[in-house]
Amino acid sequence: MADKDKNKEKLERLENFLKKVSNKIMVMSGKGGVGKSTVAANLAVFLSNRGYKVGLLDVDVHGPSIGTIMGIVWQRIYPSGEMLKPVLWSKNLKVVSVQFLLENPDDAIIWRGPIKIGIINQFLSDVDWGELDYLIIDSPPGTGDEPLTIAQTIPDCKALIVTTPQKLSLADVRKSLTFCKQVNIDVLGVIENMSGFVCPNCGTVHNIFKSGGGDELSKQYKIDFLGKIPIDPKIVEESDEGNLLDKYNGKVKEIMNEIVDKIINKLSKNNKGGESFMRIAIPMAQGELCAHFGHCEVFGIADVEDGKIVKEEYLTPPPHAPGVIPNWLAKQKVNVVLTGGMGPMAKNLMRQNGIEVITGVSGGTLRDVVEAYLNNKLVIGENSCDHEHGKGHAHKH
Repeated sequence: MADKDKNKEKLERLENFLKKVSNKIMVMSGKGGVGKSTVAANLAVFLSNRGYKVGLLDVDVHGPSIGTIMGIVWQRIYPSGEMLKPVLWSKNLKVVSVQFLLENPDDAIIWRGPIKIGIINQFLSDVDWGELDYLIIDSPPGTGDEPLTIAQTIPDCKALIVTTPQKLSLADVRKSLTFCKQVNIDVLGVIENMSGFVCPNCGTVHNIFKSGGGDELSKQYKIDFLGKIPIDPKIVEESDEGNLLDKYNGKVKEIMNEIVDKIINKLSKNNKGGESFMRIAIPMAQGELCAHFGHCEVFGIADVEDGKIVKEEYLTPPPHAPGVIPNWLAKQKVNVVLTGGMGPMAKNLMRQNGIEVITGVSGGTLRDVVEAYLNNKLVIGENSCDHEHGKGHAHKH
């Protein structure tokens, strides 16, 4: 009877905790070695740096690496009353990993399925996470006990798939997508990691291996392609020291910011209908959304009330110059911009003015694009504007 009461109490704690988490994201990969844990760690840090309350849970029981990646492998989880205290990375980010239970980080963990399932449930129900805006879950490669436990325990969890461009990795990603379909997990999108190599001298990205496989796969399965992260030797060196992308100024950091923008917007779309008023703008040429906001003839602006378009207007922007259009859009009280491409400087100015930006949007009329956004049917591709450092503007269409 006592055991039943304890199990009931633990289940209630779990349910209460999950109710306090606005968004749950499981980072998955079909195979190992694609940088999945690095993506999960950076996603958690970037979200927390924007002021969100974030929990990062490492459920890769046999190969935990979050502690190493974040430079906190020697930290420990301690009991506090009946609960466990997570490791505090910052005021906004709490971290839990099996690594924090080991006396020696090189110790092997030899556990069968039931024990693994038990420790994952304990990390969810017995840790003092508090209220979270995001819970990022780093799962091991494949479709075994750990991701299945998360899928069954957190039914509203979303999957974020990480791949590399090679055919072998893409073949394994298809298994992950099949897994998500079978267990009814929505897929947020695909990230293509290790996509090209950033030259340490000129900053140009060279495709030393195949590139673009993740984008093609996304189109095939009609899911969002969130971005391509190249290999940068400077970042590899920093990662070995436990320093993440937020400490590094460069192209890869901007790419990560764009990926985070897309994730935030995709998850917030489910709540758009509850907002009383929105003002959404898209750059247009010849009656449809154009590839880059700086090349537009007019801006189409839609007023949205209770999730429905109530007004459309078309305004001619001022001449394109650095900082002009973001400030002009802010004066028009626009709070969302949907565009094919936008450079990093303009995106930062938009953020500073409180304007959300979605890049990688393909053509369509103002009404078509805005309604797709409101109905969570907007398919997002790559940012069509790639401003190479030191080389002016190079627009990819």
